[in-house]
Amino acid sequence: MKSRSLRAERKFFPSFDFRLSPKTAIKFAAECVCLFLVASVDEFGFALALALFCGLVYARQNIIAISPAYIVACCVFVPDWWTLLYAVSPVITLVALYAIYLRLKRNVPLWAVAVAALVGMIPYIVCNCVFHQAYFTAAVCTLVAVVLVFCCGITSYAVFVRGYLHTATVDELICSGLLAVVAGYALSGVRIYEFNVFFTVSAFAILFSSACLKSQTTLFVSLLLGIGAALQSGNLSVLASSAVIGAAAVALSPFTRWSSALAILAATAILWLTGAYGEQGWQTLVMTAIGAVACLCIPKAVIVRIRGLSRGDNRRAYTGIVNRRGKELASRLYSAGDVFYEMSKNLENIVGGEEVYTSERLAHEIAKNYCGKCPEKESCFAALGEDTYSVIRPMADAAVNRGKVTILDMPPFITSRCSKTHSLASVINSTAESYARKREISDGAVVGKRMMSEQFAGIALVLDSLANECAVQVKFAGDEVDFLKSELLKHNIVASEIVVSGNSSETCATLLVRESDARKSVLPKLISKYLKTKLEVSKVEDRGAHKLVHLQTAPIFEIAYGVAECKREGEGVSGDSRSILCPSRSRRLFAICDGMGSGERASKASRDAVNMIEGFYRAGFDNAIILSLVNKLLKLSLDDSFTTLDIAVIDTCTGGLDVIKLGSAGSFIVRRDSVEMLSCSLPPAGILDSVQPLTSRYQLFDGDMLLMMSDGVFDALESRGVIDAVDALDTVNPQTLADELLKRAKKNGAEDDCTVLAMRIFCV
Repeated sequence: MKSRSLRAERKFFPSFDFRLSPKTAIKFAAECVCLFLVASVDEFGFALALALFCGLVYARQNIIAISPAYIVACCVFVPDWWTLLYAVSPVITLVALYAIYLRLKRNVPLWAVAVAALVGMIPYIVCNCVFHQAYFTAAVCTLVAVVLVFCCGITSYAVFVRGYLHTATVDELICSGLLAVVAGYALSGVRIYEFNVFFTVSAFAILFSSACLKSQTTLFVSLLLGIGAALQSGNLSVLASSAVIGAAAVALSPFTRWSSALAILAATAILWLTGAYGEQGWQTLVMTAIGAVACLCIPKAVIVRIRGLSRGDNRRAYTGIVNRRGKELASRLYSAGDVFYEMSKNLENIVGGEEVYTSERLAHEIAKNYCGKCPEKESCFAALGEDTYSVIRPMADAAVNRGKVTILDMPPFITSRCSKTHSLASVINSTAESYARKREISDGAVVGKRMMSEQFAGIALVLDSLANECAVQVKFAGDEVDFLKSELLKHNIVASEIVVSGNSSETCATLLVRESDARKSVLPKLISKYLKTKLEVSKVEDRGAHKLVHLQTAPIFEIAYGVAECKREGEGVSGDSRSILCPSRSRRLFAICDGMGSGERASKASRDAVNMIEGFYRAGFDNAIILSLVNKLLKLSLDDSFTTLDIAVIDTCTGGLDVIKLGSAGSFIVRRDSVEMLSCSLPPAGILDSVQPLTSRYQLFDGDMLLMMSDGVFDALESRGVIDAVDALDTVNPQTLADELLKRAKKNGAEDDCTVLAMRIFCV
């Protein structure tokens, strides 16, 4: 585990992996070309190269690989020792910065990278100011470097870390726009003989944007590149020509790349013929054609894939796949639930059959197998007009009910005629004893079958519940999700992925956001406003530099509760057990189990009942199934320690109250102007073989209170005493009310274990 966590931490820092894949090689080559391109710019080349280098390092590019490329790019255009010093100094500063943060196991913030770049420029600033008195140049280069470090860092992070196919934030749009202007400025100054590289790169970028991205994006790209080129050349016609080429590409983009490429070439040719490019017209046409051909060489599959990703087509396909698989899984769960339900019904039918080992059967068996083989049977049969079943039946009843038959239980017909009365009594007793053993085994099997039947029915209910959850449709693509992303971007929150599921009462949303966005208070407010239901953040998980934020329906109500309890005098432990459980975010369970008697045995009985209830609720069983199973388990495991159950389940989203009582003391709902008693007359769990718990549904409102208590408190106070205490105290503090009820119960002579639970529901 330790090594895996260390590897995960290394992802927060520049990569040191030297394996070179084709994709990595292409990316590294592109980075080197960009470094050489910006380093070639007169006067500001060093500042531009430094900013790009710092941005790539911040975006977790391999610092060991790009450092030599940056140093060479700086020195190749101004080959002297001073340039080498200027280039090496920022590299050393950045390496030291990342070593410190690696030691601290923390992410390197962008402002720290900018500070490191500024510190690394100290030799450059000092030399220019001291030896060359170039104060203005040093100040401008420093300002340009620091500003562009932020621009390059934000843009590079969006491209290499967050993913360039996701919608950009406002700051990313501004920074990438400034870099596009800088790129146009740098490209316009690069000439190979009389051929300007700007027109090749511009044509490639415009054509690629028109094929993959939106029309507005293509127009912005052409305008920003044109602005940079116009600043370099001082000629506004370059800006106008770039805008015309972008418009031509967009006009024919609905057709094919070939049509857009021809439109670009036609627009360039027209501009050449009209003299917009002066004497460099045909060279411009050649360079534009090279850029267009290079873009046309990109495989169509790549273009289609990028276009689909940028427009969310793949995410829409994934949505359909996930929802279809959810429906299929729900269908299989429903089928499995039906199987368990049928098994439950079959076991019920088997258990519900006629009892086998009865006194009637015993009488028939003795009449047939004993009397029927007697040598004197004819006289008995002739006198009775049938076999001896009718006279043996009372004897069989006595043997089955009392376990033994004697001569005194024999009717006069037997004692006056039968010469084998002692042998007959012995046979009846031995057969009855055999029946008793078989009946005991059969009863055990019947109990087991009934428990299995109820458990199968409970499993069927759980499977149906899981099927309902699996059938819920999810959304992580579509116009609605895209709109939600754009709304979040207005607040500078980048949501790379958004998944929405559930309905109005059980809505869930999951977002993959930047680490800095995860704790923003506006995030759940925006999602709640969009989904038209109040949501809250339930969990935040680490995903590298990102955070996975889970939101669920926020409860309308919350519960404040108080507990007061004491054990019976002279006992080491209390026979009462209480449970306060959260089976889900929207449910609160309160339970009191009162083991009959007191001491360790009663405590164990009530504690076992509470543990079983909690386990069944966590498993999602139905209330009636839970109580039935608990009753059976208690009856099998205990002899004379019975348990009363008092359960209240409060839904914090709706205010609904489910009350489940089994032989328990009365509970009370205290409203602002009334007190309502909830009573139960059923016997405790474990006494009867089959019992139906008392279940009731109530609605609670803001400020209502629920009082639950064990028999020790209720027997001492009775309903009148509880109501008098509520009226006299007149408090909204549940703990104060619980303490007062316990105090009054002890004052009235309560001798049993005492437990009071007081709950108050209030709006949040």
